[in-house]
Amino acid sequence: MDEKHAWVYSLSMGKTYDIAIVGAGAVGSTLAFALAKQGYRIALLDGQTPWFEPYSPERVIALSEGSKRYLESLDVWDAVLANGAGWIKHIEVSEPNNIGAVDMSHQELDSEALGYVLEIRHVVAPIHQALSEYAKQVDMIYPAQCLSIYQNETGASLQIKTESGEQTIQTSLLVGADGTNSFVRKQAGILTSGWEHNRIGLVASVSTGNGHGDTAYECFREEGPLALLPLADGRFSIVWSVAPKTAMELLKLDDAGFLNMLKIEAGDAITQQVGGFKAMGNRASFPLELRIAKQFAKNNVVLLGNAAHTIHPIAGQGMNLGLRDVAVLADILSQSWAKADLSKPLIGQTYAERRRLDTLAVAGFTEGVLEAFAAPVSSLSPKRWLRGTGLNTMATMPALKHLLLEQAAGIGQLKGLSS
Repeated sequence: MDEKHAWVYSLSMGKTYDIAIVGAGAVGSTLAFALAKQGYRIALLDGQTPWFEPYSPERVIALSEGSKRYLESLDVWDAVLANGAGWIKHIEVSEPNNIGAVDMSHQELDSEALGYVLEIRHVVAPIHQALSEYAKQVDMIYPAQCLSIYQNETGASLQIKTESGEQTIQTSLLVGADGTNSFVRKQAGILTSGWEHNRIGLVASVSTGNGHGDTAYECFREEGPLALLPLADGRFSIVWSVAPKTAMELLKLDDAGFLNMLKIEAGDAITQQVGGFKAMGNRASFPLELRIAKQFAKNNVVLLGNAAHTIHPIAGQGMNLGLRDVAVLADILSQSWAKADLSKPLIGQTYAERRRLDTLAVAGFTEGVLEAFAAPVSSLSPKRWLRGTGLNTMATMPALKHLLLEQAAGIGQLKGLSS
C-alpha cells in the first residue's frame, strides 16, 4: 500500500467512542467522515487493511447525480473526480429485436450528467485521505476481527481481535456497514428477507471501436439484463446477468468467443453504434440476490449499505442507496436531541423509518423490471409486445420520463432526505 494511505491507528484497551462503525468501505468511510465533521469521536473498523491498488477486472460502481451532490456537500467530490470517472450523459434502454427503446439525456434534467462510473478504490481512497485530517477524532482500526457484541442501555461493547491481541471497545452507537454477510447484523439478531435470483453477474471491461460517447446501455435479454457502463478511459464496464450454466460456459470461452457472444446479446444496433467489441480484460463473477434486513436498527445498532439491503445491480442503485443511508443518519445525528444522548433507541427508530420506504421502493422497482422483462420472449408473446409498447410510451410521455429520470439520477430521492 502507498505510504500516504497507511493510516492505521492503534487502539487503547477499553477505549470509549461516541460511534463505532464496522466496515471501512465507501459507505462506512463516508459516514465516518460526515460524523467527524460534526465533532463526534469515532472508531472505524474493518477486517482487512484497505487496499487502493488496481484490481483486474476493475471493481466499478455507478454513482448517481444525487450521490455526487451529496459528496459535494462533504467537500470530497473534487478529490474523487480527480481520479477519473466515466460520465453517463445518456442512458439507452432497449430489448434487442423488439420494438421500443428509451433514450434518457442529462439535458432533460439540466444537470452535468445522469451518473458517474468509477472504480470503487477511487472513491474510498480520497475519503480516507480526508479522514486523515481528523486523526484526533477518528481511530481507524484494521485489520480487526470482530468477535462479539453486547448491547446494554448505555450503548454497546464490541470485542475485537487485532495484531496486539483481544480488546474491548465501548460505544454509544454501533453502526454495521460491513456488507451483505454483516457480522453486526447477525450479532444483533436481525433477520433478513429475500431470495436468490439463480443468476450470476459477469463483470469485465471491454474496448470498442468508437468508444462509449458518455452513454450507458441497458439491454434486456431472456436470462437477464446486460449493462454497459462508460469508464473514464473510453472503455465499457459490463455487468451481464445470466443463468449459472451460461455463466460457466461464458467463463470458459477465450476472449474472442466471449466478445462474439457479447455482440450477439447486445444486438446489432448497439454493436454498430459502439463500433464493435474489440478487446477485453479479465472476467469475474458473483451471485445475484435480494436481501433486505427486517430491521434497519435494533436498540443501539443501526445498519447501512449492503448490511441493510443487497439488491440486483440492474439499475446501479446499490451504492447510491448506501450513500442515502449515510445522508439520513448523519442528518439525524446532527440534531440536538440526538447529540444529547446517542444511546437513545429513538435514533435508530427514526433512521429506520426514514430509510424503509426508499429502500423498498428501489428494491420493488428493480425486481419489477426484472419480472417484466423475464421470459417468455416469443415474438408473439403479449408480454413481449407490452414491453416494447411500454418503452415506446415512456419515450413519448415527457412527464413520466422526467419522473423516471429524476429517480434514475437519484435527484428525486435526494429531495426527500430532509427530515
